[in-house]
Amino acid sequence: MTKLVFVALIVAAISLICVSAAPAQILDAHTAIQKIIAAYNRYPGPSIVHPPEIATLIDPNTFVPNIYG
Repeated sequence: MTKLVFVALIVAAISLICVSAAPAQILDAHTAIQKIIAAYNRYPGPSIVHPPEIATLIDPNTFVPNIYG
């Protein structure tokens, strides 16, 4: 029984150490967007440009999905 309690305490201590080691970052929207853009710009080469797609509006009141085709 004491070995089980000792192992549980060791696991709890390691868990607390791992949780406290992770830095807590609360970012505002502008900072988050800037970090995403900076991470994207780290990849070299041209971006893939896709041709424009024609948007189709769907009326949810009259829409019937074609589940057989």
